[in-house]
Amino acid sequence: MNDFFDDNQIALAKRGCTSELALAFHGMAFKILSDDSGVLNLLRDYFSGLTETGTETPTTQQRVYLVNKSMDTSKIHWTPVERIKASSLGLKEAYADVPGGRWIHKVRTGMVMFQALTDPIIFGDLREHISQVINFINNQFLNYQQRQGYLLGHASAFNIDGSVTAIAASSGGGKSTLMLKALEADNTRFLSNDRILFKVAGDQVRILGLAKHPRVNPGTLINSQRLQSILPESKRKRFEGMPQGQLWDIEQKYDVLIPQAYGEDKAALSGRLKNLVLLDWTLGASEPTALSTVDIRANPEALEGLRKSPGPFFQQADGRFPPEQSRSADIYVENLRGVQIWRLAGKVDFERAIALFHEKGVL
Repeated sequence: MNDFFDDNQIALAKRGCTSELALAFHGMAFKILSDDSGVLNLLRDYFSGLTETGTETPTTQQRVYLVNKSMDTSKIHWTPVERIKASSLGLKEAYADVPGGRWIHKVRTGMVMFQALTDPIIFGDLREHISQVINFINNQFLNYQQRQGYLLGHASAFNIDGSVTAIAASSGGGKSTLMLKALEADNTRFLSNDRILFKVAGDQVRILGLAKHPRVNPGTLINSQRLQSILPESKRKRFEGMPQGQLWDIEQKYDVLIPQAYGEDKAALSGRLKNLVLLDWTLGASEPTALSTVDIRANPEALEGLRKSPGPFFQQADGRFPPEQSRSADIYVENLRGVQIWRLAGKVDFERAIALFHEKGVL
């Protein structure tokens, strides 16, 4: 382990990052620098098919440093990041603010990140925890776009010829499964699995997706003929025939790589937000699955599942880290002008939901 909290040691670590990868997302170009070329190969493979820029020239560039060395975190006083829903696995992350940025410690994995407006850097076992490296890069994209006025939403989304349907719910509500069911249609493309960015732009609401493949639980995989093979055979046998309620509660994440599962050119990470579906269904409901319209101006509380705190990584343009809290429901309402809002209620039934999407013109 090394004590890289010293500025000179950090500068030395950056000089060792001689391998380079260029990535480009909507409006933003990245120069990823690392001391481990193998990590960059993993990132190149992961982001293949998810780097959409169209013909526009990126409006900003960001360097990100990846250092494949662990750090001694014992000398720092860490402030725990409080979560609304406590995990049985204990504390997930903690932070320490310093001039120029914020150190963030991923307690369970030992990964350490320095969040700053310029040259953010991540330390740790990069290959073992590549998903956290991906998240760190994506957080820079989220930060930049929020500084441009985009609102962060907790939703999955699919794109049909530039018109986007977002599906909002709290964690475990079924939004990823429903989005993947929608991708079975030939004319749909993946936009985002868990985070969206949106804002009013002229006479429409622009929406951006996040360049991250879906990470889903076994229940999503076992109920899809296309995706079952992602599960190891031993686990597939365990989950087959398991009651729906029990399967619904299992938390074991698996990556669904969109090009491999659905084919090339199946992602479109920006568009116009046309529909927002609010999931308000439950496993044990006796009422049949139903899709109806919602007046969010009269019922702004209906958007609770969409609202999302920017989290401990969000840094304002002036360098400050604001208190971790969601924007008001009224701001979300104002940024959804002209979007058709739907409520999916009753019992959880994905096949029925897709049929209702077709019936109502959502699909």
